Amino acid sequence: MPGSRFALRHVISVCGLFMALLLHTPAGSQDLEPMLLVPAIAGSLYRDSDGDGLPDVWERQGYTENGVFVDLPTMGADPQHKDLFVWMDYMVRPDSVSLAPSQTVIDRIKAVFANAPVQNPDGTTGINIHPVLGSQVTYVETLGEAGDYTKVWLQFDSLKNDFFNPAYAKAFRYMIWANSYNQGTSSGLARDIPAVNFLVTLGEWGAPGGTDWEKQGTFIHELGHCLGLTHGGTDHDNYKPNYLSIMSYFFQTSGLYIDGHWGDAGYPLHFDYQRMNTPSLDENHLNESLGMTGAADLSHYGSLYYYFDSTWKEAFAANAAGQIDWNKNGVIEADVAADINASGGRSVLSAQNNWPNINYDADGQIGPNSAAAVTKARRKAIPDELRHELDNETNERLKRLRQELTPPPSGADSLPAGDATTR
Repeated sequence: MPGSRFALRHVISVCGLFMALLLHTPAGSQDLEPMLLVPAIAGSLYRDSDGDGLPDVWERQGYTENGVFVDLPTMGADPQHKDLFVWMDYMVRPDSVSLAPSQTVIDRIKAVFANAPVQNPDGTTGINIHPVLGSQVTYVETLGEAGDYTKVWLQFDSLKNDFFNPAYAKAFRYMIWANSYNQGTSSGLARDIPAVNFLVTLGEWGAPGGTDWEKQGTFIHELGHCLGLTHGGTDHDNYKPNYLSIMSYFFQTSGLYIDGHWGDAGYPLHFDYQRMNTPSLDENHLNESLGMTGAADLSHYGSLYYYFDSTWKEAFAANAAGQIDWNKNGVIEADVAADINASGGRSVLSAQNNWPNINYDADGQIGPNSAAAVTKARRKAIPDELRHELDNETNERLKRLRQELTPPPSGADSLPAGDATTR
C-alpha cells in the first residue's frame, strides 16, 4: 500500500537521523554524549550529574568552540563534584601597584568554597572553585563616570573583548580586578543577580588595591551576586543582624564573628555565605531575652545591629543566642519595637541559608545555551540594589566600630556572654 510504504520510509528516515547523531559529531560540537536509547536522547545530550551548570561530557572531555579547545578536565573539572570557573584579569596602576590578588587570596577563596556545606555525587561536600589569573588589561582610572552604569559595562565589555577568549565564556564567569568605577570608592560591582560578570574595585581604598582580607571578602561578595545571592538573603535589605553572611556589608571585609574571632583576625573560612537557618525577627515585637534563638544553634556567632539614640548607632551582640538589648535602653524586655537594621521602618526581617540557593548556571548564562541567555541578560538595566556597593568610607567606619565594640577574646574556644557594651 502507498501509505504503508510512506510510513516505512518515514521510520527509516528517523532511524537514519538518530544513527547520524550516534555515529557523527559535527566539527565544533564535541558536546554530545554517546546515546544508547532513543527516548533518552534529549535528556542525555547535556547531562549534568553534579548540577553545576557544566555538562558531564565537558567536564570529562572538554569542549571546542569556534575552533578553540577548552580543556576543562585539565583545569580540574569533575562531573561528580561541583565546579565554578572564574577568569580573572587585572589592572596595574601607574604607581606600579598591581591590583591582582596574591596567591594567598586565591588559596583562601578556594578554601572557603571547598568548605561549602553542599553535597556532591562523589559523596563529598564542597565546591571546587577555579579562579584563573589571566592577563593584565589596559589601565583605566575609573570605569564609567559618576552615575553612569551603562558606560561602566560598555568599557568593561571593551576590555573583555580585547583580553578574554570568548570560547571560554560557556564555562567561565569573567571579572576584572580594577581601580574604580563611577569616579567613586565602591568596592565592586556585579552586572546583575545572577550574572557572569563582575568587578572588584579597591584601587582608591586606604591600601591601594585593598588588603588581602578586603580582596578576599569583596571577591566572594560580588561573586555571590553572580551566584544569585542578595544583600538581605530573601530580599535586598542590608544590615540584617540575623543574616550571617558575607553578603551583608556588616561582614564583607571582616568575615563573620565566630567563636570570638572576626575572619580578618586570621580566620579565612569565616568569609562565608550563611550556612544555617536563622529566625525571622519581627521589628515590631522583639523578645530581647531570646536574642536570635529559634532556628539553628547560633551560640558560636556574634552579630552587629543598629539602634537609634538621637542618631543611628551600631551595637554588637557577641553571642547571637544570648540576650540582646535591641533598643539599648539597659533593660531586657519581652516585647520591644526597634528598627534594628536602620532601614527607616519596621518589618519582619528574614534571612536565607545561602549555600542551598546557589544559582550555578546564572539562569542559563553558563552552559550549552549561554550565548542566547547572555544576550538576553545584557538588555536588562543594573538593579538599583547593586548601584551603591560598600565604599571605602563606610568600610573604615565599620572597621573602627568592630575594634571599639568587640571585646578581646578570652580564649580560643570561649565566647563573651550576651550583649556587648559600647565604649
